[in-house]
Amino acid sequence: MSQQPSYPIRCPKCGRTQTVQLYEVLNVQTDPALRDQLMQNKINTVQCADCAFSFRVDKPLLYHDPARGLLVYWVPAPAGAAAAAERQFADLLLALTQRQPPESTLPAVHLVFSRLELVERIFMLEAGLEERMIEYVKHLIYLNNRSHVDPQTKQLLFNAQDSTPENLCFVVQDVASRKLERLLHYNRKAYEELCVIFRGAEQAQALRTLFPGPYVSARAVLLQASAEPESEAAPPG
Repeated sequence: MSQQPSYPIRCPKCGRTQTVQLYEVLNVQTDPALRDQLMQNKINTVQCADCAFSFRVDKPLLYHDPARGLLVYWVPAPAGAAAAAERQFADLLLALTQRQPPESTLPAVHLVFSRLELVERIFMLEAGLEERMIEYVKHLIYLNNRSHVDPQTKQLLFNAQDSTPENLCFVVQDVASRKLERLLHYNRKAYEELCVIFRGAEQAQALRTLFPGPYVSARAVLLQASAEPESEAAPPG
């Protein structure tokens, strides 16, 4: 079931501290309305009792849809905090494993670092798409459109609502302004052909090498690659 422990929260506008209940687990099977609240950005929102200012409190949140076998863990992580977030994710996996009956298997748990990524991952998994393949498509889009989609300043998000049987849809977001700028389309048949290619053991391992996880992100991979110093040239043979 969904869990809502109480926390003392300070209003960022007037400074008043009040005790509020914040979700740590969303079980959308026992509480179906929570999915819509999440999509409408209404989860863990607080209204100050003094000044009536409304704000969202970002904290680790586990999204659980038992009917679909979905578990997505959101750890709000600023740039440079990925290692700490992954350690927190490892602690969660250990706790979940210990609660499982001995004969049962824990479903795959997905790790995301922002609310937008959480919503994107939910839509992606509900559509039956595999996250590493979608991130591989993003990787291709970034590499083939550097002048318009620079990973340093732009983020690609899968757009389930505007995807069609013919095309997968992605939206380009400016990282600094958070403005959604334009839509890009990727032929679904080409995506399905990629899925066939990566079913082979060697290709599947190559995909996992590119996105080792637990945080699967084409943009993160490209940013890391650009931050690493160029390796020294090999001596002539």
